[in-house]
Amino acid sequence: AAGTAEDYRARTAELETMRLALAATHDAAATDEARAIVLDHAREAVLVAMVDDLIPAWHGNPWDFNGTSEVPGQGHIACGYYVTTLLRDAGFRVERVRLAQQASENIIKTLVGEDRITRYRAQSSSHVTRAVAELGDGLYVVGLDIHVGLLVVEGGTARFCHASYLDPVAAVCESPRTAPAFLSGYRVVGKLLDDPMMEAWLEGEAF
Repeated sequence: AAGTAEDYRARTAELETMRLALAATHDAAATDEARAIVLDHAREAVLVAMVDDLIPAWHGNPWDFNGTSEVPGQGHIACGYYVTTLLRDAGFRVERVRLAQQASENIIKTLVGEDRITRYRAQSSSHVTRAVAELGDGLYVVGLDIHVGLLVVEGGTARFCHASYLDPVAAVCESPRTAPAFLSGYRVVGKLLDDPMMEAWLEGEAF
């Protein structure tokens, strides 16, 4: 796991270097169009880093209700800390501890505007999975009755990436249709990486 931790640190450092370079380009951009192009590059960079490197690095990390690990492959991690640590390590200035201890809906509201938030009451896992996939590819935070995680939508297929308190009691990406921890009376879903969120990422602004 030491390799994983080192690779993870290297990847987050690489992303930080990219953030600073993109921020400089964004600041120097003379037109709205040029700024929009930089934001798209930034969004893509964060999405690729999170989906291909940061999220997979945590796979198999054991869950614990009080888990606050900051290093993949070491210690235990709770569901809220899983989400906020990943966001922090991707370069978002989040208060990892304070945000992790919030109700899941508050976590989402801290990150994205109301227009990016969808709520589902008393809907089947399949229905919610399909509905979120229809919102488009990208990265989402999903808040459940007693749980929080990430939904990764690629090519119209959703994966639920979370520190699961149910089997396998570890960080995992699985189909939300069949994941036991995805069952919930109430689900709130926020689509991440919108323009304001990416501007805050570029500028290093706190959420």
